[in-house]
Parts: sequence; structure tokens; C-alpha cells
Amino acid sequence: MSYFGVAVVGVGNIAQTIHLPLLKRMPGVKVIAVCDRVVSKARFVADRFGIPYAVARVEELWELEGIDIVDVCTTTDAHPEIACAALERGKHVFVEKPLSRTLTEAQQIAEAVRRTGRHLMVGMNHRFRPDATLLKSYVRRGELGTIYYIKATWLQPRQKERRWITRADISGGGVLLDLGIVLIDLILWMYDFAPVHSVHAALFRHQTRVVEDLAVATLYFTNGSIATAECSWSLMRPDNLYSLNLFGTRGSGSINPFRLVRHVEGEFITIQAEGQARLPSVRQYTHSYEAEWQYFLNTLRGHVPAVSTVEEAVQRMRIIEALYRSGEERREIILSP
Repeated sequence: MSYFGVAVVGVGNIAQTIHLPLLKRMPGVKVIAVCDRVVSKARFVADRFGIPYAVARVEELWELEGIDIVDVCTTTDAHPEIACAALERGKHVFVEKPLSRTLTEAQQIAEAVRRTGRHLMVGMNHRFRPDATLLKSYVRRGELGTIYYIKATWLQPRQKERRWITRADISGGGVLLDLGIVLIDLILWMYDFAPVHSVHAALFRHQTRVVEDLAVATLYFTNGSIATAECSWSLMRPDNLYSLNLFGTRGSGSINPFRLVRHVEGEFITIQAEGQARLPSVRQYTHSYEAEWQYFLNTLRGHVPAVSTVEEAVQRMRIIEALYRSGEERREIILSP
């Protein structure tokens, strides 16, 4: 196959600022169509990016030739229907995080993946930040010993152009599903998706009515390790704060910026980032999208194993739902084996 034909569904901010510019310049990719329920918007975006077709309904995509991948950039409530329809039509699917609003929806999509044998990747792009991949390489090689504590933080103002994110019927939840799921994914990834024994969460609504705008979560792993994640749209800060710190028996590491600390012969040795891992945070962010899409294409070519799979998404949603239950009931929740 000389190229993969892509249809982008949903032409909002993430599609226009990240996905479409990226896909248009990526070798081996041809964007064949865009789809949006506001067809005038779809036509405007198609003209802007030089895309042949603009349609209002997903069903119209199946009448077009050459579509191999459906890129789902819609609001979260539409993810299950679009993803399952694309899979049933024999298309591979890339879907922006979160995969779904609920665990049940995630399991429905997982069943469609199993039934059709198509690939589905969830866009957890922060795994593909150069500083994150560098830190993971040290963890994988055992340079930091056994990791026993991870602390992840993401505090940012709520984005005005995404007002739908505060509607639980559309988004599924608040800041925990928006920012927290990214932190939880990084934690699970650094721990090689070790089983979680129990969780505890505190959820707050300072500037929102229906969904939470501050979440503080703790994950207890069956091997005795622990992790905390804090995320907020409402803490009073002049700028974003994003970080991940992990601690092991032989050293510690962090991202944004990358730093590694090891204790050798009674002395602390600090290692700073080199190459792409030294890029400014904004460049790290944009690079991560390109890297994850390139990885997805290489998965479809059979060059690399699948990552950020639907099975991992189901595991994340099981943890997320337990955290919501913990916040509501104000107690620790034990996850079923």
C-alpha cells in the first residue's frame, strides 16, 4: 500500500490545530474526507486543507473509496458509535482520549475490536513526549531500581472553547476525565500496567456545578507501590503546571523538564536531558502527536506491536470509575481482580 487513506470525524479545535496539519504533511498518509454534523464547517475545513470530500454523516464515508483509517476527534459522547461503526466497516480507528465516557462503553468498543480484528489506538500522546520516552527507557533498563512511588500533576485553567467538557452527558466527567486520565495513563505505563489493588479520591467543585474541577487521586498497587495524581481547572495559578516525578530504590526521575538523580558511592549525580528531550514543553507536546501517529501507522504496517490499546483503555476506565465512586462515597474502593 502506497499510502493510508484517512477520514477525520469532527473538525473542532483538536482536528484543525493538531490532527489535520499533522496528517497533511505526514508521508504515507492521504486525508480523503472530513466529517462533521455541521456540514458547512466541514466544507470550510476541507477547502482550507485541500481535502477532497466533506460530509455531514459518518454513513456517507462508507460510500467513498480508499478510506483505511477513521480518526475520531469528536466530543466523547460520540466516540463509541463512530468507533464501532468504523470497525464494523473494516476500518482501523484512531480515537482521541478518553476512549469513552464509561467503562461499559469502553467494553463495547473492545468487543467490536475483538470481533472485527481491526486495530484501534487511543490517543494518549503524552507517552510519546521525548522526555517521557527517555524517562521510560531508564525505568525499563532498571537504572532507577524498583519504582515504588510516582507523583503526577497537571493544573491548568479550563479552556473556554471546550465548554462541552463541563457537561457530564457529553464528556462523561470533569477534570479527572480530561486531564487526570492522562496522568493515570502515564502512571500505569511507567508501572508496566501492574494491577491496582485499590484507589482513593477527593473531588471538588469550586467553579463548576455538575462535574469536578479539582481531583486528588491515590492508586495502591498490588505489589506495594503507590501513585498520586492531582489535576485541576480551578487552582489559582498564573500558568500551567505539568509534571511527573517517580522514585525508585536506586534513583529518581522527572519530566517537564527531564531530570534524573542517582546516588552513586555516596554522591548524588544529576543527569539532564539531551536532544529532543530538551525541547520546550510546547514542542514536546506537538512532537508527541506526530510520534504517536507515526507509531500507529507502523503498527498497521506490522513493524511494531500495538500500544495504547483498547484493553488498556478498559483498564483505565475501570480505575476512573472506581475513583469517581471513591469521591462520591468518601472511602477507599477496592478493585475486583
